[in-house]
Amino acid sequence: MTLDKVVDEIISKAKADANTLKKEGKAEAITILKKAKANASEIEDDAVAYAKGVIEAMEKKELASAKLQCKRIDLDSRKDVIDKVFDKLREKVMMLDDKTKKNIYEKMIKKAVSEMDGRYVYANAKDKSLVKSVAAGLEVKEEDILGGVIVEDKDQNVRIDCTFESVLEDVRDEYLKDVSKVLF
Repeated sequence: MTLDKVVDEIISKAKADANTLKKEGKAEAITILKKAKANASEIEDDAVAYAKGVIEAMEKKELASAKLQCKRIDLDSRKDVIDKVFDKLREKVMMLDDKTKKNIYEKMIKKAVSEMDGRYVYANAKDKSLVKSVAAGLEVKEEDILGGVIVEDKDQNVRIDCTFESVLEDVRDEYLKDVSKVLF
């Protein structure tokens, strides 16, 4: 065999091997590309699902926050209405006529004295003379209160607070639920 023939044969075999490798490489590249596309599609689907989950969670959180804010606004509004009702009640109590106040003071003092050995009665300057007229046997002193009385024992250790402020607060605490039902 001549050298040219051997060289041609080697070149021919090398070209054939190169073509085979090229075909195998293309086939492998196509397989890899298909896997990459499938993997990319899977990653994209996962990312979309994750994003949807995050969006749903954010929507739920925002909705819950909005509902809570609405509830808070509603409760604040209700509280404002109730406060106004009790403010009006306070105004009406403060505007009571002397005859009504005298009757109330007499009942307050009798009740307080029945609960303890009362010696002193405190009233505001405006109602002091009115309280004196119903506080027989008790020393009436002046106190900076809006209305009502405070009864104190002889040792000045125990006080029963019958001021209009404290009575109204007690009424508010006791009847708040009922007032709320009537109003709302």
